Amino acid sequence: MPRNKFLSIFRLGVRQKVMLVLITVLLTGLTVSGWLALQEEKDGTLQEINQRGSDISRFVAKALAYSVVGYDYHTLQLLLDEITLSDDVGYAKVTNAKGNIMAESGSLDDAEAANLVTFRQDIALENEVVGALTLGISTNHTIQRLESQKYSLVKREAFIIVMIALGEFFALSFIIIRPVSIMSRTLKEGVDENGQIVGPVPITSKDEFGQLAMQFNYLSAQLNKANLRLQTRIDAADDQLLETNRQLLQQSEELRHINDEFKKLSVTDSLTGLYNRRRFEDLMATEMEMSLRHGDTNSLLIVDIDHFKKVNDRYGHPGGDRVLEHVAKVLQSKLRKTDILCRIGGEEFVALCKRATKSAAMEIGEKLRHAIENLDVPFGQDIIHVTISIGIATVNDGNIDHTADNLYRQADIAVYRSKDKGRNNVTHFDDITSTSTAQDVAKQTSI
Repeated sequence: MPRNKFLSIFRLGVRQKVMLVLITVLLTGLTVSGWLALQEEKDGTLQEINQRGSDISRFVAKALAYSVVGYDYHTLQLLLDEITLSDDVGYAKVTNAKGNIMAESGSLDDAEAANLVTFRQDIALENEVVGALTLGISTNHTIQRLESQKYSLVKREAFIIVMIALGEFFALSFIIIRPVSIMSRTLKEGVDENGQIVGPVPITSKDEFGQLAMQFNYLSAQLNKANLRLQTRIDAADDQLLETNRQLLQQSEELRHINDEFKKLSVTDSLTGLYNRRRFEDLMATEMEMSLRHGDTNSLLIVDIDHFKKVNDRYGHPGGDRVLEHVAKVLQSKLRKTDILCRIGGEEFVALCKRATKSAAMEIGEKLRHAIENLDVPFGQDIIHVTISIGIATVNDGNIDHTADNLYRQADIAVYRSKDKGRNNVTHFDDITSTSTAQDVAKQTSI
């Protein structure tokens, strides 16, 4: 074959050259434009994932705070299992402040970790970090959408090339450029701040661009529905977490109330509402230690109701309880605000008078004795009258033994001395030791 004839096969005319140039330029431009659009879409989608992941992590962390503080492993595991049931959350983990895992759901193996975006959020309660939440948000939907867009881009470019070849310049300007411009403008302006496509592509022609627009509109509707379903799931999860949190708060409040009641019952007398013997012993140990440390003067008063057995024999235990209640109220009303009154058993009360000297304690004792002496206790048709015997001991630098047991023993001796004097008396231990022999004191100690 001659050389000139051979070269004529590869010789291109003007039409072919223009078409080739146009196709090349358009193909290059569409490729670059599509790549940029995909990059922009990818960046926007990743940003949306990051924002949504941060919001979900922050909200879930708040909802889990009370469970972390309460070491409620079961509730934490249930919540994480419920969260990972969603297609958008592939992994969830809760650790305490020391970094120990409290609950974990999902998997982070190499195959799945590639499609997860991990978010870490501190779990805080009252501005104190008590743990951390780790969530892995799945990007499978994003990858599928990007792949779909890539496929649509390839179809569009192939369609444009075919139309250019068939319709030459007219097809290039009217059939291709115009629909492409409409679609580009719609894609650019038709997405709201929530990622919803607010308007369809306004192309109704029967050609391939019309079909592409129809498919795009169909896909847009499906994406909007999927986005709405996802948002509905998130809202439902939010509502469920809020309800769970409300129930946990209610249970926590009920437990706190029950604990307060148990604590109160453990240190108070059920009849009079005063502190019981257990609480009295704790207070005595603390106050004696403070007295020794700071050199304070404190006095202890033991109050015993005279002939209380006769009250029970005559009026029964209901009458005795009525007397105890009235006596407790009168004693409490006559003591100072800083004094502590306890019932340590039966008809016996003790009053710890802080910073009360001997003279001040004697004055308080006389006030209590006089108030009970004039007390009327109504019971049915009767009025019950009782008196009290009071023994007082004071701790100061003059004491030899600064212990709670010794102070109580001294006050108890003083009570017996008040009863020996005919009851309805107030006696201070120092007056016994100053007027009695050592043998008398020893005898009183052994009572």
